[in-house]
Amino acid sequence: MRRPGLLALGVLAGALAVSGQEEGKGDALVRELDRLRTLLAERIAMATPPPEQQPVRRTYDVADLCLEMRDRAQPPEDLEPSRYPLPEESGEEPWGALQVDQLVELLRMGVEPASWEHEGASISVTNNRLFVSAIPRVQGKIERLLAWFRKTMDRRLCVEVAAVPVRGEDARRLCSAGELTAEEAQRLLAQATGAVTLAGWDGHVAGGRVGREIAYVQDYDVEVAEGAVIGDPVAARLFAGCSAQVMACLDDGRGAILHCELQSSAVEEPLPVRPTPHGDIELPHRRLTRAQSSFWAPLGQTVVAGGCAVGDEPCVILVTVRRR
Repeated sequence: MRRPGLLALGVLAGALAVSGQEEGKGDALVRELDRLRTLLAERIAMATPPPEQQPVRRTYDVADLCLEMRDRAQPPEDLEPSRYPLPEESGEEPWGALQVDQLVELLRMGVEPASWEHEGASISVTNNRLFVSAIPRVQGKIERLLAWFRKTMDRRLCVEVAAVPVRGEDARRLCSAGELTAEEAQRLLAQATGAVTLAGWDGHVAGGRVGREIAYVQDYDVEVAEGAVIGDPVAARLFAGCSAQVMACLDDGRGAILHCELQSSAVEEPLPVRPTPHGDIELPHRRLTRAQSSFWAPLGQTVVAGGCAVGDEPCVILVTVRRR
């Protein structure tokens, strides 16, 4: 015998109510009506899952986990300006902590695999945003798993490089010093003539520079024609400021091993001028301090990476490495 469906039970309950009111069948009919109403309520409860079993939709920002990085080298500043183009960027494919498809697969396999077969359950990534439709218990596990990913894979570093002019005894003392006290570092950084901040992953090569380019007339391109000599000016550029190329590798969680190529460049202005038959050319005088070094630095503290204690403009190069 087939059990009555929800619609049939509802129609029957309504008909009995009308019949009982019109004909006054008595207590027996009222009891039957109550029984059918109870049965109808039970069937509706069986057909509707409890709130904890109903899928809910949530969105998670996973841009930091799927961020792709590429090593970026900083070309050195030569003493003589070069007319050759800058080296092309590395042809290597960018890499990231997690690929998008890997992240989706890890969550499917690591968080109640059977739950993704239920009606309404889904998971996908679009534009570095994770869209999940799942029951609340599964959503909670996904939140905890993403937090664990960030904790174990957060190996991003921020390296700050600054060039600081120094004088006399300070120059000789600082160029042989290592780690600085917080007060001394704060005092020196306030005097910095140039500073660059580099950000990247553990083991990633980052390069950058902060300063300005100065254009000047370097020469004239002379063309000899019949009865005339034409000289077109040849422009060149100089960079004045601080530039750096750094690879930082985390070590034991308290510090980092740094492989650095750092330099500070200053140009005396106004530029000296020398006349020629075709026009004036400019002869810039530039002071370049360059340091190449590998050393260990404690996280959050400033160290002296190199410097020059002699010459007209002694300076030191300070490096501070932090976790992002």
